[in-house]
Amino acid sequence: MKKKLHVILIPVFNDWKSLNRLIYEINKEFKKLNNFQNEILIVDDKSTKERNTLNKNLKNIKKISVIKLAKNSGSQKAIAIGLSYLRKYKKNFFITVMDSDGEDKPSEIIKMLVEAKKFKGFVITSNRKKREEAFLIRFLYKIHLVLTFIFTFKWISFGNFTSFHSQNLDNILKKNNSWLAHSGAVAKNCKIKRLFAKRGKRYFDKSNLNLINLIEHSLRVNAVFLERILVSSTIYFFVINLFLFTSLLKTLSVGALIIFLILSIFVKKKHSVVNIDLDRLIETSNFKNGK
Repeated sequence: MKKKLHVILIPVFNDWKSLNRLIYEINKEFKKLNNFQNEILIVDDKSTKERNTLNKNLKNIKKISVIKLAKNSGSQKAIAIGLSYLRKYKKNFFITVMDSDGEDKPSEIIKMLVEAKKFKGFVITSNRKKREEAFLIRFLYKIHLVLTFIFTFKWISFGNFTSFHSQNLDNILKKNNSWLAHSGAVAKNCKIKRLFAKRGKRYFDKSNLNLINLIEHSLRVNAVFLERILVSSTIYFFVINLFLFTSLLKTLSVGALIIFLILSIFVKKKHSVVNIDLDRLIETSNFKNGK
């Protein structure tokens, strides 16, 4: 029986030490995976440190390819470019998107792939049961989830860690929503099946997630649903005026609503793209065309 191609897409910026540890762990886990031909596609987000990628004694990984972006674009755009590149050059295969820091556990990939193979029309998402950041970040993340649900009617409790068949690529990349947020694009345009897993520990160093990063992430996810947010905000505006009788509460609520809308529109405009020229976005590549 011919093995199905499986490509693991990993964005990275400078953190080659963690990436090498991740590749080692993936190779070890894939001893149990006999019905897939496994490859890794690294999207180097214009790293300033010299690349030093583990590529020896990887019996369960057939090939590691790297594309280096022409400029630093952030992990979400790096993922979108990687997915666009795969859509252009490969057909009928499976993809896993994950981060390189160790928080997306390689031990979960096989479970996700089994589901992706069973449900080809779905994107399999890994939803974290527990977060390890400081209390304030965890509390604000919960607020982000609730606010996103209030305005988009979507509970998006997953990040980049997803597995799916390539037939979902057109939907994920639809209207270039993935340039804003991979999770938002998946939640908006795809059917999803949720799996739940504990968050892994970072291999090295501490998380860079802070209040500013979390706010930007939340705005990017919500900006994917900008049209829906405009509708829901209009409804909430009338609700506020009908049911809040205190002028101060009305003023504060409407003000917060307007600020949220302005920021969402700004983020949408800042990160949206119209035409994608992969040759211009990619500086170098040892990725090889093939089916």
